[in-house]
Amino acid sequence: MKTKNILNWIEVTFDWQNLAITVASLIIMGLVGHYGVRFVMNKWSKHHFKHFTTSAPLIIKALAGPITVIIYTVGMNLLFAYLQAPRGLVIITNQVLRTWILISFGVILYHLIPLLMETVTKAGKHKRFELSAIMRSFLTTLLQILMVVVIIFAILETWQINISGLFAGVGLTGLAVSMAAQDQIKNFLGGAVIIGEQSFSIGDKIESPSIQGTVEDITFRSTKLRTATGALQVVPNSTLANEPITNDSRVDMPRITLDYYLDVTTSDEQVSALRQRILDFLSKDERFMAKHMEYQVKIPEVVNQGIHIQVNGPLSPKGVENGDDAKAILNLNVMKAAQTLHIKFAKSDAGETGD
Repeated sequence: MKTKNILNWIEVTFDWQNLAITVASLIIMGLVGHYGVRFVMNKWSKHHFKHFTTSAPLIIKALAGPITVIIYTVGMNLLFAYLQAPRGLVIITNQVLRTWILISFGVILYHLIPLLMETVTKAGKHKRFELSAIMRSFLTTLLQILMVVVIIFAILETWQINISGLFAGVGLTGLAVSMAAQDQIKNFLGGAVIIGEQSFSIGDKIESPSIQGTVEDITFRSTKLRTATGALQVVPNSTLANEPITNDSRVDMPRITLDYYLDVTTSDEQVSALRQRILDFLSKDERFMAKHMEYQVKIPEVVNQGIHIQVNGPLSPKGVENGDDAKAILNLNVMKAAQTLHIKFAKSDAGETGD
């Protein structure tokens, strides 16, 4: 399309009558497309979907954008037909409007995919299949990426860009890109392995030779954990997939977990002696039994409150019958041992009986 042809068309076509019709048409399109569509969609969502899930009104309102662009497209084509616009101008205008429609739908879908996955998760609980939080996060990201790719290809097709030639160009550089992205590919495959095995989920406390913390999220590249000190740790998925992982949140054993904080002035000898006395008590008391889980007296950290000591006592059948009694006896013996060793507590927190 030549600029000269457009200028000639404008000069010949736009007298006062056609100019007034054009301005009036644009105003009507703006009012109907922007305000009319939103008014109708709001009314429709309130009256026809008020008894449905909260996602239905959101979807109806979100569709207002693409519908508005469709109205603009129809209106512009009718206006151009009336004004006998040059074919080239009509084609370019339609390509721009079609691209606008695709982008509008893409933005809507991008933001609705997480909502859709959440709805699927809720429905799955009633249908006896459950989508874990970690898998939902992974699948949400995957669907969003696929949607963006589809929209990009659709836009390229709209502008008549040779996709086959584009793929051929990508193939020439594919080897170099794959070599540079080896680590990313490993991390993606590692994330798929983690999700497939379901060795942990969001909110679980896990340990491995290189990390220890609570899982907050998993992406294509990495897993995010919150450490005991509150720091955010980002670990490549390939690292986790190749390491043994201990999931402390999935210990299938009735137990009591108690946390104590000793004064920071407590010596190493006092801590070691206290630890040994607690282990001796657990091994001798009939309320506790190390069958599937060993007795544990750990020192996870030293913080401002003091020296943190955590006691894990697996319960015997008798201890399971009265967990409160077992907890009280364990607490009393720990305090008695600390008093004998002249150890002062900075803080004492009792855990709960495991199931």
